[in-house]
Amino acid sequence: MMKKNIDQLKKKHICVIGDVMLDVFSSGKVERKSPEAPVDILDIQKSEDRPGGALNVCMNLQSLGVQTEIIGVLGDDFEAFRLEYLCDKHNIKRMGLYRKKGRVSTSKTRFFNGDKQLIRIDHELRTDISKETEDELLVEIRRAIKGSDIIILQDYNKGVLTERLISEIMYMAKKAKVPVFVDPKIDHMDSYNGATLIKPNRLEAEAQLGYELNELETAKAGAKILLERLKCKNILLTLGENGMILYNDEQLLHIPAKTLDVADITGAGDTVISVMAALYSTDLPIESCAQYANQAAAETCKEQGVIPATLKMLY
Repeated sequence: MMKKNIDQLKKKHICVIGDVMLDVFSSGKVERKSPEAPVDILDIQKSEDRPGGALNVCMNLQSLGVQTEIIGVLGDDFEAFRLEYLCDKHNIKRMGLYRKKGRVSTSKTRFFNGDKQLIRIDHELRTDISKETEDELLVEIRRAIKGSDIIILQDYNKGVLTERLISEIMYMAKKAKVPVFVDPKIDHMDSYNGATLIKPNRLEAEAQLGYELNELETAKAGAKILLERLKCKNILLTLGENGMILYNDEQLLHIPAKTLDVADITGAGDTVISVMAALYSTDLPIESCAQYANQAAAETCKEQGVIPATLKMLY
């Protein structure tokens, strides 16, 4: 990667639209049994809030030096305060982040006994946002698209990216000639026609295709079908330990996974799309973006918890 690409990152602005989450990591020790029920007692020694979901993508972009903002919905609850604080702490613009009564701020709380995860507790709402909320978000989206180099849609199926919102975003971005990168969920996969890049994982691709992608050649053939079916410019199919497949009208590229000690794969997909979008905004060829994204994702998996990508990981 050329120095000019790195230098350009701090001049870029990327807007992330989608489902915001609070990731809570609580760790301690189990040394006693409960007298109330046949269960262990976890004595918490450390608890940490981290930006999750679409906000984790923003964290990765900020860590790479890119200016970023989030557009999404929170509940009117204590978790919303914590998420707003994290946005301000990490310099993520949140003028398009709305609190809504009747909604729940999505949170995922993971409890660890030492390095061993005991349980994950999710608190969330998966119903679509109201038409009124869609209207409010669209005002912010119109503003954001005018000043953005790339739009990233982060869909975790929590109700923010509705069919109407997706359709409007794709239309506005096309009209403004702003590339759209998509981390999709199964329910909306067909709605992102015309995207610059769609990044399904193995399970999402299998659900769309209707068969398993157990062999590399099958996965390559599946990527071709997805590109044609979804009418996008690039498919980036992530296959975990089998790496990634990048397919477009000019090439079919398999990028093997890096052989590193894996501690935690949480957030690896967020790292991939963040690095892809950030580097693509500097006019780096898409195949080079994918190589660096693969490398950065492997590096973040070496540590426990959700770790944002850094420029150092790209060298």
